[in-house]
Amino acid sequence: MPHNAKIFIAEDDPRLLNTEKIMLRIAGHEVVLEALSLDKALDNVNFAKTKKVDVAVLDGNLGNGLSDGRQIADALRKEVPGVRIVALSGHPTTWGDLNLRKPGDIRNVVETITAL
Repeated sequence: MPHNAKIFIAEDDPRLLNTEKIMLRIAGHEVVLEALSLDKALDNVNFAKTKKVDVAVLDGNLGNGLSDGRQIADALRKEVPGVRIVALSGHPTTWGDLNLRKPGDIRNVVETITAL
């Protein structure tokens, strides 16, 4: 993965979303799309290809249930072949290319993305 990955973040906690954005920018990545809800995330899928998204960091539950992240991941994989999905959830997941658990150290997410 290039050190300057273009990233899509879907996270319903505004503080965590902001922290992720700051840490990823410090690491040399660019957050090109973000969403705080399932609806906004699914809308943003339409822009992911034109924004050249390399990696998506997806919360498993954006307030609508535990399948939120999977729905976004499935839609992204159809729209942007080759996109890497990092599932970041408080519940066990298997739908990401990498599956991380919350709460956790945001540095682990940044290091994981940089190592992809």
